[in-house]
This record gives sequence, structure tokens and C-alpha cells, in this order.
Amino acid sequence: MNILFILVLIYIPFVISEDVFVTISQGTLRGHILTSPGNKTFRVFQGIPYAQPPVGNLRFQAPQPPLKWDGIRDATKDGNICFAVTKDSPNESEDCLFVNVFVPVLDSDNKTKFPVLLSIHGGGFTHGSSVYKEFGPDYLIEQEIIVVTLNYRLGPFGFLSTDDDVVSGNAGLKDQAAAIKWTYENIEVFGGDINKITISGQSAGSASVGFQLLYKGNEGYFRGAIMESGSPLNMWSFSVGFDPKAYAVDLAQQVNATIDANISSTDLLDFLVGLDGKDIDTASTKTTVSTSALPVIERESETAFLTSSQYELLENGDFIRVPILIGTNSEEDIHYGQDLEQLEKYLEVYEKNIERFIPTNLILSDTVNKSTVGKTIRDLYLENIPDDEKLGHLIKFMSHNTFTRAIIKHASLAANYTQIFFYVFSYDGPLGNVNITVKGADKVAHGEETKYLWKQVGYNDDLSKFPASDVLTYNRLISLWTNFVKYLRGRITSKHNLATI
Repeated sequence: MNILFILVLIYIPFVISEDVFVTISQGTLRGHILTSPGNKTFRVFQGIPYAQPPVGNLRFQAPQPPLKWDGIRDATKDGNICFAVTKDSPNESEDCLFVNVFVPVLDSDNKTKFPVLLSIHGGGFTHGSSVYKEFGPDYLIEQEIIVVTLNYRLGPFGFLSTDDDVVSGNAGLKDQAAAIKWTYENIEVFGGDINKITISGQSAGSASVGFQLLYKGNEGYFRGAIMESGSPLNMWSFSVGFDPKAYAVDLAQQVNATIDANISSTDLLDFLVGLDGKDIDTASTKTTVSTSALPVIERESETAFLTSSQYELLENGDFIRVPILIGTNSEEDIHYGQDLEQLEKYLEVYEKNIERFIPTNLILSDTVNKSTVGKTIRDLYLENIPDDEKLGHLIKFMSHNTFTRAIIKHASLAANYTQIFFYVFSYDGPLGNVNITVKGADKVAHGEETKYLWKQVGYNDDLSKFPASDVLTYNRLISLWTNFVKYLRGRITSKHNLATI
């Protein structure tokens, strides 16, 4: 399919006042004015609570509605970020459930309501945040849409489960749903159009968007979805093949080694709730269970988010049927090409144990010969391939197995019930910030497209230092994304085509 572009440049006047105010249901906010690299001004409100701090008895539980405040709340800087498993930060805290709202400034007489893009960050459900310096929406704002970013609980704080009603799990996904609801209920005050909200995300954020589409509690809160390089069908996006409670017990034992492996869920919760948040954060880096806390299928309850398998829900059309822009980058796992010696070892291991080619979420009956299945998959990628291209084709297998296969499956299942626009981002330029070449593999790595969509302070806030072809690709990608938000279109009429997307 040949998709065409148009980039519309619109003048937005500067605003003299640095402070701006808005009153929402919780109270009054003081925000500030920023100017984009393209000299467009926009209003910014940061660190707005969309739920109560999930501390004390609210730890691991579903988010509760936000509290009101008296006076004027400062919304001129990022709020705390959520505890991350992979690294420490001076401003990480359990009190981290905040949204940020970025609003274009138009002529004061303009009464237009803006379409809204709500973005969920990635990070494997273990790290990441919505801090402005890393995810500045300046380039998106220049196209006259409102952007909302958010934090949600990560690691054990967001995804610990005792596999019962004591800690049902998916608190982080429930946080996201609370932020979506908050946006729907409040965005009109900021000038947003509640009938034109699109949710989006990249990597685990994209898988999160997929999960939000499966949650019927979101019905009516958005009209479109953008999924970049992630799906709830990806193996890394949910707990499969292990006991979630075993992880919870292991977490507790990292703090107190005398904890009984058969401890009741109630006693386990009491112990974990009594700990300092930092102790749990530290323990999460030491757990011996082979995976971290991830989304789970819950038991039926009033607060349950997901009670059936993702595949089953998609196959049966039991999801929120809105248009979806979904896709991948051309070689999501090209980063394995950074160490060819290690990649050679991987190839050796796979060739010696052919069953390793079988995806862990491919369920085979007892009568099926696994070696035959493994060889069939192996031959798809490596049979009759020249020796100097085998490492590249192994990377292709890894990219497909980790990302692409599940994303295509998600799109094909959903396409039976709603409109799907599928893309592959294949432009390889300096702005993407990955320069790895392996013969037989493509070149565009996981996450490269984000450099063409989000401003990162000190990196891409001056596009003039990049080649003209990079800037053209940035214009194309920004136009494609924002026109989907505005019009739910997956193609754009223009003299430029999307040859590299």
C-alpha cells in the first residue's frame, strides 16, 4: 500500500505570560509556557495526580480516585517517577501516579477543541517514565494536538500478584486505565475534544495499549489506538509458564530469608505492605525467579482487569473496536549485532538444540515431534543461507520471535473486527541513533522511531544538525501519527510517499 504525506505548517503566536492557570475537578493548577524547536508555544501542566498515592494499604491494589486540594497546585515540573527495577533515580517514589498535559497555544479567539494523544511509555514494565526531558511532545504539539503523558507503577509495585483475590495483579494496567478515564473526564478544561482521544504507546507501552483495548471498562473513553512495536501477545508482555505467587514469595525472601515458601497470601501481603518502598525496590533486583512481575490473567472480581487470555479475546472480537495504527521496525533485535562473537555462540546453541527455535508460547500437543517443528522453523530462516549471512538471519528470527510475529498476529486477528493500518518503519538514519550492520539483517532497531516523534533534550532538539533525509522522515512520521489522531486516517495525501515507513 502506498501511503502519502502532507506536512501542514501553522503559525502560533508567542505568549508573554509565563504562568497559566486551569481549574479541574480536583482544584486549580498553575502551569507554564514552553516554546518548541519550531518556535511554537504551548501550555504545560506537569505532575497532576490522576489517582491517590498508592501507599500503605493501597500498595499493590487498584488505584483510587484522586483527592482534591486547596489553593493552587504547582504544575510546572515533573512529578516523581515510579520505582524502576533496573536503576535508581533521586526522584523515584511510590507516590508517582501523575499525568502531564501539553496544550498548543492559538489565537485567543480560537474556539477549536484539540484532538488528544495519550501516550503510555515503554520499558518492559520494569522501568521508564514520562519525564519531559526524555519524552518531550514538542514536535507533536506543533501539529495542533494535545498530548497527555503518564506514569504507572512498575515491577512488583505494578504487577505483583498472589494469584488470588488478595493481590489480584495488574495494578500498573489499572493505573493506565485510571489515567485514561481521568483524561476523558478532564481534558475538555484544557481545550481537548473528548470525542477525539487516541491512546498510544511504544514497546511495553504498545503492549499496554493492546491490554487497554481488551478492558471493557475503557469503552467510550477513546476512539483510536497507536501501537508501536508491542502487543499483549508478545511473550515478554505477560506471565506465562510460572507461578506469580512464587515471585512474590521470592521477593519477600530477599528481605527476610526466613519467610516460609508456603506463607499464606494474606500474611505475605501484610509483610510486604509493612516494608519501606525502597526495600521492595532493592529486593526486586535480587529475585531468583526467572522472570519479573508482569501482567497476569486474574480471577473474576469487581476490580479485575483481565480474566481471559489475550488471544481468545482478540480472536473472538471481545475488545474495544476502534481503528488501530500498528506496526514494527524493520529489525527490532538488530542490537544483537553489536557482539558478533556472542551471536556466533547463540547460533551454535540453537543449531545444537533445534527445539530452541520453538516459541515458548507455541502450544504443541504431546503427539507432535518437537524436533521436527524446531527444524521446520530453523529451515525457514537458515536453510540454504550463505554462511556470511547466517548471523543476520538469526537476528531476523530473533526479531520475529520477540516482536514481529505477535504484532502481525495481533493485527490480523483485530482486522476481522475493526480497521487496521499496518506500518513497517525501515528508514535508517543518524537520528535513529543506532548504527549496526549485519549482512542478511535489516537495520532499524527497536525504539528508533521514537527519535522521530519525541524531543529528547540535548539530542534531537536541533534537527538542523541531522541530514535532510532524516528531517524529511521526521516530517513524514509526525504527519502520519498526528493525522491519525485528527482523522483516524492511515494514509495522507501529499506529493511525498512513505517509501521508508
